[in-house]
Amino acid sequence: MLKKIAITLAVVVAIVAAAPLLFPYDHYKTRVEEALKARIGIDTKIGQIRFGYEPVPTLFLEDIEFGRDNEGKIGQVRVPITWKNLFNFRTELHRVVFAEALLREDFARSLPGRLKPSAEGDIHLATVKLERLTLQLPKSQFGPLSGGLQLNSDGTFKEVTLTDSTGVAEATIKPKSGKFSIDFQARNWTLPGKHPVPFDHLTVRGVADANGAVIDDIRGQLFSSVFTGTAQIDWQTQWQLSGTLETKSLQVEPLILVFNDNTRASGRMAAAAQFLLVGDSYENLFTQPQIAMNFAISNGNLHNLDLVGPLKSQGPTVQRRGGQTTFETLTGVFKYDQGKILLQDLKLDSGKFKAQGNLTIAGEQDISGRISAQLKSGSLVVQNTMTVAGKLNAPELHSGGTYKPGGGTTQIF
Repeated sequence: MLKKIAITLAVVVAIVAAAPLLFPYDHYKTRVEEALKARIGIDTKIGQIRFGYEPVPTLFLEDIEFGRDNEGKIGQVRVPITWKNLFNFRTELHRVVFAEALLREDFARSLPGRLKPSAEGDIHLATVKLERLTLQLPKSQFGPLSGGLQLNSDGTFKEVTLTDSTGVAEATIKPKSGKFSIDFQARNWTLPGKHPVPFDHLTVRGVADANGAVIDDIRGQLFSSVFTGTAQIDWQTQWQLSGTLETKSLQVEPLILVFNDNTRASGRMAAAAQFLLVGDSYENLFTQPQIAMNFAISNGNLHNLDLVGPLKSQGPTVQRRGGQTTFETLTGVFKYDQGKILLQDLKLDSGKFKAQGNLTIAGEQDISGRISAQLKSGSLVVQNTMTVAGKLNAPELHSGGTYKPGGGTTQIF
């Protein structure tokens, strides 16, 4: 008897569990499409409506397309059938998931307002989870991003939190006086583009609107050194990022390795930089940066470049790679534009030895320039002017010979 009751109960449970799977949801597609069109004010087409247990009871709306001009599409909307959602089904839904969405940027910005419940009592989406959201920009795509969207009880936009595909960067966006506040946080994050600068941590805060953003607070750590700055972003017609950065004690060697495999200097650097990045899309914004930076490096070395050696010869010499130059301070102006590096107004001081000049690195790492050097020992002073040529990894110093101002012997070595 008990066995028959157990079997009967099992059959009933199986029927109840299977019933939602057998329900003809697609018969109601047109009604749902019309309801969505009335809610968001744009034509809506749904590919399929179904029910599943994955892993909890869930209602699926799949292959949703918005508008007639590629406003957007969502691969899947998942509505979990929880007790909370059942009891509030006509008024409020929680933990709704939008997955695999591609939305035009202007349409995405309008969605919070479109989803706001009307006076007739539309369903309020309390919390929305975003999975792999991609924004379609005028000339490129941005994403995929994941995160969460929260709406206030009256349906107005409260905040959205987005993370990149690596999960190490997160942005929180909130409405602020008709604009949007932005709070970006990242740890162990690498700048995208041609030069992958690795940040230990980075904080960016500002205010954005449809035309761009003003970033009034940039703070972070790069190669164990703190830096600060400000910036402005314009994305109305093309992507343009400009701003300033300052640091007090940055390690030079790992920074150089970001731009070139052949490190040429070491030491600690204080610097104030201005930068400008322009691109027709986010993807190539960081490809060709323009940088102008005043710098001062202390207690370092120039590797593979011996500026003192040519001072030992009174006749013309060509000194090729090898050796190093130790210095107490090295100051100058660094400029980078279209792959070309200018090192201007260079001044090196190492006590008895001093040098100054200008260098250019361009093309296939071709290096050129002129350096004037002076070595002082007691009352004796010798000088030399050198032409720099060759490659960055194999520089050549061409010297016309050492001379002593006023004449006389130059032997001080």
